[in-house]
Amino acid sequence: MGKIVRYLGLVALSLGLFACGNDKDQPKIDFGYAYYPLVIGNNIEYRVDSVVYNEFTATVDTFSFLMREECVETFTDLEGRTAYRFDRSVQKDDTSAFVFRTSFYVVTDGVRTEKVENNQREVVMVYPPNEGEDWDANAFTSADQVDYQFEAVHRSVQVGDYSFDSSLRVIQLNDTDNFITKRFSEER
Repeated sequence: MGKIVRYLGLVALSLGLFACGNDKDQPKIDFGYAYYPLVIGNNIEYRVDSVVYNEFTATVDTFSFLMREECVETFTDLEGRTAYRFDRSVQKDDTSAFVFRTSFYVVTDGVRTEKVENNQREVVMVYPPNEGEDWDANAFTSADQVDYQFEAVHRSVQVGDYSFDSSLRVIQLNDTDNFITKRFSEER
């Protein structure tokens, strides 16, 4: 009986030593969280362009403005997660000041980033991003399913004077089959 106990003790000790590997040897997994950085003070400016064709009046209206979204504070949401509040402002032209319009908040929770605006939760990113992967942006609402999809993942891109070594594109809406109404939306 003593030999069995010693043998089992030796087996347990051996398993314990093998299980205690060096964490430095473990590869770090990059989930791609840097594609949606959440840091107070960071801001993003978008040039928003919209072209509206009116078939009945045979007119074309074009709207263009700058929109800024700035991360202004953190708080703890009702699920105990760190949430980041953003303020959205718009600028009609280059000579006018930015004017506050609304606020929303963003939470990254493991494999997804959620954006809550007007009490509607939208899954804006999933991790890690993979080319061609799609997901339901309305997974947490009762609204109809809306599939977002990754394209051009981990690609370098030049935007104006700025060069990015790694970017991705999220196709949010691609309804271009209709001959009367064509709608397309993407974010990079």
